[in-house]
Amino acid sequence: DNSSNKDVCYYSSFNLPAFIYTLGKEKWDEFRKIYLKLSKFNDSRIKRTLAHSIHELARILGQEITETDLVPIMERFLKDTVNEIKVGALKNLHIFLQEVSPENRIQFIKYIQYVDGVTESQYEWRMKLVLAQNLGKLAALFDPETVFDRFCPMYFKFCDENVAQVSTGAAPSLISVSYTHLTLPTNREV
Repeated sequence: DNSSNKDVCYYSSFNLPAFIYTLGKEKWDEFRKIYLKLSKFNDSRIKRTLAHSIHELARILGQEITETDLVPIMERFLKDTVNEIKVGALKNLHIFLQEVSPENRIQFIKYIQYVDGVTESQYEWRMKLVLAQNLGKLAALFDPETVFDRFCPMYFKFCDENVAQVSTGAAPSLISVSYTHLTLPTNREV
């Protein structure tokens, strides 16, 4: 790959959601192969750009296309070895998941919980911060049982985080989830 080709791909990745928005989701089939190729391109700038905008593309394309074409790409971004790509995908995951059916959202919990368990490093606290700030928005997309079992323990762990930005970012996070959503399931003992 020569540098001019990478630059063209980078600018394409940056502008692709605008093209789809302007032309309409009916034109997605014409851009689908380009998007899939860009998402596999071996350039972190391109993948980072796509990771930061995939939620907007999901809004434009709707649930059916998101689930068939974008979910596998989002999963790849969340598993990427470059932290900036993971952070880009995680930052607006709650918006992306609004375009995914509730039964298919559950597969993303493993990526959210992975971030909760990462070791300390310069960039990993940023992933924790993004997740801590968005935990309430993510929890609002799941049933009360899942929130109680999966999200509440993470929330309290983030509030007790050594990195001050993470703990202060987590504190207001669950406010967006209604009180009734966070009540204990009736089959639980306190």
